[in-house]
Formats: sequence, structure tokens, C-alpha cells
Amino acid sequence: MRIITGRYRGRKIIPPEGNDEIRPTSDMAREGIFNVLQGYVEGCRFIDLFAGSGAMGIEALSRGAEEVLFCDTGRQSMQLLKKNLSGIDGKYSITSRDFRDALRSAKGKWDFIFCDPPYKYDYIADVAAIVAEKELLEEGGYIIYEHDNDLKPSVPDGFECAKSKRYGRAIVEFYSRKKSVCAVTGSFDPFTKGHRYVVEKALEQFDKAVVVVAVNPDRKRLFSLDESVEIAKESLADLGEKVEVDVCYGMVADYCESRGIKAIVRGYRNERDFAYEKEMSDYNFQRGGVVTLLIEAEGDTRRISATRIRETLRTDAPEYDDLCDGCKEVVKQLMKNKTDEEI
Repeated sequence: MRIITGRYRGRKIIPPEGNDEIRPTSDMAREGIFNVLQGYVEGCRFIDLFAGSGAMGIEALSRGAEEVLFCDTGRQSMQLLKKNLSGIDGKYSITSRDFRDALRSAKGKWDFIFCDPPYKYDYIADVAAIVAEKELLEEGGYIIYEHDNDLKPSVPDGFECAKSKRYGRAIVEFYSRKKSVCAVTGSFDPFTKGHRYVVEKALEQFDKAVVVVAVNPDRKRLFSLDESVEIAKESLADLGEKVEVDVCYGMVADYCESRGIKAIVRGYRNERDFAYEKEMSDYNFQRGGVVTLLIEAEGDTRRISATRIRETLRTDAPEYDDLCDGCKEVVKQLMKNKTDEEI
């Protein structure tokens, strides 16, 4: 066994001997795992549970990890681990305690938690439960779980299997925290600063917001569905992957059910808006069990009206102040290309 790359590339790792229950992560699997993590190891915090020889944690240190926590309870493993760490620089610590206690006492958030227990045991549910309870995993981080291909672990509550790789008899699964998702719905004709405010408030409670441009066949649109999607995307571009823009051609409750979305976030400006939104909220709950969170407009967003914006855009004195900065040029160009009939 050798370190594959980085500062300690080529360094020999003494493997454990004489214990059939311990199967060190193969060089092929170790290389494959770090290929998946490529670009994210430098500066990361890494936990090596059931560390054995410590090869995974040492590989992380070699590749620039900021901190590594090694955990194992076996006497032979602890002696072996200390030998393999001899001469290794960097911030690391060793704990000889049950993995559950080690996780409960870990401080702060960690990017990657590698778990390779003896193959006859299935500990992913225990690990994930403590990680969730203690909020140990950084956003975008993984619990990396190695197990024998005969073992069929279930996906732990609150997590999803983002990737799965096979290396001989070993299966390596990358579990990420399951993201909470809401839908922010509306006609968005066009998307305004007021709509942006609702999205920002939604992201305070959810990991991701799907901005859903809903189709109303009884209403003539100034901007087509494709144009509305483009305007919304430009308005929200700086929020990155936290936001998705999509179109709903049917009932919003049915759309949410098809996407597994359990919550809708809507905004309101006054009592009349609130009464309408409450009625729609009750309908969507009765139809699809979707809960609606209503966000009250504040400050300048109280006066922003997509209807009024459309009216000014149809005149020779259009106003753009209530549009998001990112979409103003797009709106100007779209209006310039429209025919009198479309306006």
C-alpha cells in the first residue's frame, strides 16, 4: 500500500495483518474515491472512522486537507496508525473510542466523513443519525460509506445517495444531506424585485427554491413562457444552484406532487392579496397535501406590481426600476423585438 499522490506520494503504508474482519480500502478504491472528491480535498476537514492503517486520512493530508480526525478502537490498529503517521506533518488527531462517541465529540463541521467498518457490520444508519443530530456535515459534504457488495444498506433518513461506485467486492456510496425544496409559484409576467424578495425569504427556510412559471390560459401574457423563464433566470443568476426555474402547464399542486415538493412559498402585499392566497393555499392542500407559506411584502416591495410594470412597458415611457438589475437589459431587448400586435 502506498500514498497515491500529493505531498507524501509513494510513501509506504503498513497494512493490518492477521484479522479477516479488517479489509483495508484497496489502492484502486482509494484512488477512485479521491478522484470523485478531486478539487475539494485541499483545505477540507476529513474524518477517517474505522481508520485501521490510516491510509484514507493520510491520503487526505497528503492532498492538502486542513484537518483529519482518525478513529479506531482496536489496539493493533492504534499501534499501526501511529507508525504510519510517524513523520507526517499537518493538523490531525487520533481517538481510540467507539465511532459513535467519536462523532458526538467531534467539533464543528466536516467536509467528508469516511466510514469503512468491518464488512459484516452495517453502521450507516448510526453514523448518519449522529451526523444529522450534531449537524456535522458541511453543505456539499459527503458521508462516504464502503461496504461489501453482499450488504444492501438502506438510504438513511435525511440523506440521499449522490454517487455509488464499485471496486471489486467493495461498494462505495457517497451520501449527501437531502435538500429541502420549495416551489415559488406565479405567472412572473415579468419577474420583479418583489418576486426576488419572496425567493430570498424562501431560501432562508429551504435549501433550494424552484421558481415555477405557472400557465394561465385565460390570461394574455406580455412575455411568452420562454421569455418569462429567461427573465427569471437572469434575475436570479447570482443565486446559483440554490434556484431552478421551470414551467408548470397544469395545476400547481399536481406539479409539486410530481416533483416531490411539499411546500409552496407565495408573497402577498395587502389584505386582498392575502385572502386570495389563503383560498389558493387551502385548495392546494386539499388537492395535493402541499403546504403554502405566505410571505408578507416589506418596504418598497409592497408597491411593486407586475401589472403596472407591463402597463409602462407598453408605453413610450417604460419603467425598469422595479425589475431586478440582472434582467433589465434582457427585458429591454425583448420589448424592442416585439410587434405591435404582441404588445
